Amino acid sequence: MKLLVAVLLVQFYLFNRFPNNSAQENECSQSPGNNISVKELNIDILSSDGIKLKATYYSPEKPGPGMLLLHECDMDRKSWTSLAVSLANSGIHVLTFDYRGYGETPAQGSLYEHIATDVDSALAKLMSQPEVDKKRVAVGGASCGVYNSIQLAMRNDHIKALFFLTGPIPQQGVAYIKSHPDMPILAIENGDEISWVKELDDIIKNSKNPASTMKAYTNGSHGVPIFKKHPEIIATVTNWLAKVLNA
Repeated sequence: MKLLVAVLLVQFYLFNRFPNNSAQENECSQSPGNNISVKELNIDILSSDGIKLKATYYSPEKPGPGMLLLHECDMDRKSWTSLAVSLANSGIHVLTFDYRGYGETPAQGSLYEHIATDVDSALAKLMSQPEVDKKRVAVGGASCGVYNSIQLAMRNDHIKALFFLTGPIPQQGVAYIKSHPDMPILAIENGDEISWVKELDDIIKNSKNPASTMKAYTNGSHGVPIFKKHPEIIATVTNWLAKVLNA
C-alpha cells in the first residue's frame, strides 16, 4: 500500500498538465556512417491482464544489446523517436511503448496498479527478440520514466545500465544504487532544476563504475524537450550506451 501511494505521489507531481501478428513495419532508415539498416516496427505487447500496449521496436537487424525507453507522464512513446533511431543506428535494439491511457494504448485498467507489470511485459518483449543479447540490456526514462526505470532495475537482474533524463530518484532507488555500486549510470539533468541536479550528482559520485556520469545543461527543459534545446545530448546518450553495453 505504501509503495502504491508513493507511485501515485510521484506520478501526480510529475504529471503537469514480441513476436505477434499485429507487427507493422513503418519505415527503414540507414545510417550513412556505419551502414546499419534500421527497421521500425509498430507492435503490440500483451499485458498481464490482456490489454494490448502499443509499442514501437527499432531493430538494427543484426545481433546486439537492447534498450527499453520509458516515456514521461505528459508524452507518449513517439517522444523517443530521435533517440531510438540514433541508438538503433549504433547497433542497439530499442523498444518504446505507450503507458495505459497514453498515445495509442487504451485507458483500460488502472495505470498505477499495472505500471510495474506493464513495464515488466515490455522488457520481456524486448528480450524475446531473437537478435537481442539478453546479457546486455539497459533501461532509461524521462521524468516519471526515471522512477519507472529504477523500479524495473530493482525487480530485474537483467538490467546492466541505467539512463536517467531529468527525473528524481526515489529513496528505494538511492538504496538500490548504493547496493549496486558497479551499475553504470548516465544522468542528464536540466541545470535549472537545482535540487535534482544536486541529488543526481551525489548519487553519481557514490558510484564505483568509472562510466557513471552526470551532465547538467543550463537553459534546458524538463524531459525529452531538452533535446530540442541541446540536440547534442542525443549523440552523448548514444555514444555512452554503445560504449557501456559493448564493454
